[in-house]
Amino acid sequence: MQGKSKLVGSLLALLVVVGAVLYMAGSFSNKQVAGLKTTNANNYHGKRETVLLQKISRSEWVPGSIIAKQNTQISSRVMAQVERLSVRAGDKVTKGDLLITLQQDDFKAQLAQSEAQINAIQAALTQATKQLKRIESVYAQGLVSLSELDNAKANFDSLSANLIAAKQQQTQAKVALSYTRITAPISGVVVERLVEPGDTATPGQALLGLYNPQQLQVEFSVREMQAVKLQLGQSLTIKLPALNLTSPATVAEIVPVADSASRSLLIRLDFDSSVGVMPGLYAQLELVLPDEQGILLDSSWIHEFGQLTMLYVINSDNEQIERRFVRLGEIIGAKQHVVTGLNPGDILAIDYVPNLAHTAR
Repeated sequence: MQGKSKLVGSLLALLVVVGAVLYMAGSFSNKQVAGLKTTNANNYHGKRETVLLQKISRSEWVPGSIIAKQNTQISSRVMAQVERLSVRAGDKVTKGDLLITLQQDDFKAQLAQSEAQINAIQAALTQATKQLKRIESVYAQGLVSLSELDNAKANFDSLSANLIAAKQQQTQAKVALSYTRITAPISGVVVERLVEPGDTATPGQALLGLYNPQQLQVEFSVREMQAVKLQLGQSLTIKLPALNLTSPATVAEIVPVADSASRSLLIRLDFDSSVGVMPGLYAQLELVLPDEQGILLDSSWIHEFGQLTMLYVINSDNEQIERRFVRLGEIIGAKQHVVTGLNPGDILAIDYVPNLAHTAR
């Protein structure tokens, strides 16, 4: 008996809670739920617009950057101390201009040593030539043995070979000396200066960065679904926001390897570079997407309701004006794209202003 009393008490408590929730939700009120209040459209004399599907032309803007098609790092071929640099970052240079001078003392000494060695060998060779002629003359008279003639010839041949080797060393010394004067391999602009006078340059070490401003490209990572549709020579549009510049560009290279992480391909395009364009600038590539059908409306027709957006729609069944909450997309051609909430054929009450006092009751 006591158990039944507890059960009845629990049921009564549950009914009280349910009744309270229903009361707070307005179930026992004649008022309409907020957002669903209607007004008779017969009293509305403002502008009406019928919702129609329209063709939507959209573009995808892919981020990228400008790169130098002809870009080089200048390095030394010999180890030597940097004596003088003739340029700084931003300087324009012409092919063949002197950029860096390395200390030449050791290389000049090597060249002088090779020249002295050549002179000594040539003097000895001159004497050996005369000696060989004398030996040949007296050998013809039978006054010397054959071994003496062979020794004279061997001495002549050895000095001749030494002279050739010495001249090769001289050539190498001249080439090494020429490497102490580093000139511009291309005409362009100095990007960066990586050493200063007094630093030691080693073979392969980058000393200067140089690029050709007349041969620039734009590089983009294009998602593979779009990249596979592109073709070499295809004309596209790029934009440089920093320079407020829009320019046509031609697809010059499609790297035939997809990035497995980003699912994209690397695309490079040629364009007519102008004043102010430099490597590293941010660029955008326009890729036209297939046309779609959608609803485009004047943004002034759309009202905000808290953090939601809505329009006033005339219900064709009962001629009532009701609020219709919608989800918006992007702005396309100064028109607002309505993604969901409206259907073709809906009639909008453009100038409708709700009676706030009536709505609040």
